[in-house]
Amino acid sequence: MEIRNYVEGDEVKILELFELVFKQKFSIENWMWRFRYNPAGKHLIKLMWDGDELIGQYAVSPIIMKVDGEDVLTTHSLSTMTHPEYGGRGIFKQLSTSLYDELENNLNCKAVWGFPNNNSHYGFVKSLKWSNLSVLHTLGLDIKKIQKKDVKFKVKIIDKFDEPHANFINEKITSFASVYVKKDVAYLNWRFTDKPTTKYWCYEFESDSGKAVIITKFYPTGNNNKYDLNIVDCYMDNYEEIHDYIDFIIKESKLEFDRVSMWTNLFDPNHLLLERQGFVPVLPQTYLAARIHHSMPELFTNYKNWYISMSDSDVF
Repeated sequence: MEIRNYVEGDEVKILELFELVFKQKFSIENWMWRFRYNPAGKHLIKLMWDGDELIGQYAVSPIIMKVDGEDVLTTHSLSTMTHPEYGGRGIFKQLSTSLYDELENNLNCKAVWGFPNNNSHYGFVKSLKWSNLSVLHTLGLDIKKIQKKDVKFKVKIIDKFDEPHANFINEKITSFASVYVKKDVAYLNWRFTDKPTTKYWCYEFESDSGKAVIITKFYPTGNNNKYDLNIVDCYMDNYEEIHDYIDFIIKESKLEFDRVSMWTNLFDPNHLLLERQGFVPVLPQTYLAARIHHSMPELFTNYKNWYISMSDSDVF
């Protein structure tokens, strides 16, 4: 068995292994979007082979973060998988050791971070020197509790993000946070308008009291053809108006919803504003963790400094 880096053409075997391990397909379009067209730069994918058989993969995707005003290269831990006939042989740990060594010693990557699930969290922390940053709760709003204030507003569908959008978004983030994903125009369009297999509804609202940019995704709950309205990112001048904007989005969709859900850092002042609007902690909960290089500024390790949203996870 040998470990080597991805080379062009390996994606065929990678997608075959993904389907074998997870019992679902991963489209080549989505793979190319994530690993080849990422504006933050080149992926790093470590593969383990037994002859011509691909038996393991660990893949990360670069993310530029702002840490105390400086651009910092990090990577998002994504797809890890081992061929079911090769379990229990330490393949994941071998791939991880090889990948982290290259990231930290050759590529000047300051952290590998992500949202480990219940199956991987123990191994990341116990064996791979990851540190817990937080457990994120979901904020939920029951659709039945929406109370419009009849706010008068204008609305635009965002087909492409521009500099004014990016400036507004970053103004809102930096009013609170010093650690966050850099959301410039290139990132915003790559993340929300160019993703080939996922539809996001991106809205720009404007009222007498200010602006809002709200990015949503409709997730089927499996309950009588109803949906969960995921607010994957939300930037507002006035959270008192969020019920009116949610009501508009729901009516425009012509779908039935059970609830609205989103992520917001507990220490973000907007968390309290959302509580005032009826949002409460609900399941699911999600780990946020990272393997942090010694040269990373210390404030990265303190979750109180983070801006976080659903869009920071590849699940949404």
